[in-house]
Amino acid sequence: MVIERLLRTLGRPEQRVPVILVAGTNGKSTTARILAAVLAGSGLRVGLYTSPHLHRPQERITIDGVTITDDELAAVLDPLVADERTASELGRPSWFELMTAAAVGWFADQRVDVAVVETGLGGSGDATAALGAGLVVVTSVGVDHVEYFGDTRWDNAVAEAGAVPEGATVVLAEADPAMHPPFLGRRPSRVVTVDRDFGVAADAPVADGRTVSLFTPGATYDDVFLRLLAPWQAANAATALAAAEVWLARPVADQVVRAVCGALRASGRFELVHTPGPVLMDGAHNEEAATALARALRERFDGVSRTVVVGMTGTRAPEAFLSALGVGAGDWVICTSPRTPRAVPLARLAAAARAVGAGSVAVEADVGDAVRRAAAANDSTLTVVTGSLYVIGEALPVVRALVT
Repeated sequence: MVIERLLRTLGRPEQRVPVILVAGTNGKSTTARILAAVLAGSGLRVGLYTSPHLHRPQERITIDGVTITDDELAAVLDPLVADERTASELGRPSWFELMTAAAVGWFADQRVDVAVVETGLGGSGDATAALGAGLVVVTSVGVDHVEYFGDTRWDNAVAEAGAVPEGATVVLAEADPAMHPPFLGRRPSRVVTVDRDFGVAADAPVADGRTVSLFTPGATYDDVFLRLLAPWQAANAATALAAAEVWLARPVADQVVRAVCGALRASGRFELVHTPGPVLMDGAHNEEAATALARALRERFDGVSRTVVVGMTGTRAPEAFLSALGVGAGDWVICTSPRTPRAVPLARLAAAARAVGAGSVAVEADVGDAVRRAAAANDSTLTVVTGSLYVIGEALPVVRALVT
């Protein structure tokens, strides 16, 4: 694999950095961020590698919340670039492979105690699968990247399981036992399973987040304030706590849990901003995530009229996404396009919106223009910006400028 050649160039940094791999279809980034914060709060020096970024690639690589600098990233990339000039006949690395190797190289240079690493596409071919993780967290199994993994949840479970090293400990947050066999087939040394070993005992929305009660194999955490609005975030927090407990070989201190959960931010993940009209931004990008988003919108904004700004990437089916989101006759849909060659064509998005029965459909090629048009329409209408984290990345600075 190309990633292995890159790691050799850097002196095998993955052998000097213990790795926790966070895999799955949805919820990886938030789970990884919570896990890293809990481990840091427990006294460890923690590297964190997530994807995608919203604004700058450096956002993907942090240690204890501090982002790698331009100079540090350049320094760790330099030997990789020099090596690739003489090794191109062996296969050029992808951008993700270069960033993964650079992240692990920097973590090793900085002598972190552990690196929390989010998979890219996932599966055995993912660059992160070469890091030899001792603990793998599986957040969920859904249908995504059908061009690589297939169009059923089982296909995706089989593919995701390929990233699990044999003998690793596995924290399984996928709630459907029918999806577990591919992961169990990797002969894990230990399996910690949602709803049996860890989970959410209580969860209620409050003004600025949620009040949750969580349990792990070794502890319970009652009436914790979670500064995240979406209902699925309670499960992400429980998963992160279970993984932290496994890694630390002891329960996480109650004060650490409350401090981390009370300070959480998840930019672009069910993030609400008033401009003065309400704008809700969420990076949902597949049918399962759209279903969860629709449920969260009903909980917080039931009966509120809405404008949906949507842009998508890849080979995803926009009809299925918009249907799962519950788009109907009461919705105005503005179709837009993130600045990537993988963007779903605007004509296809607009046709999908009409096919699912949207009340009105408009097209604005530029994400910023789409957001401004929606926000200007009516202060009492909820604007929902969704479909891709690439869309969210372009929308965020526009929305925040509208606030000021």
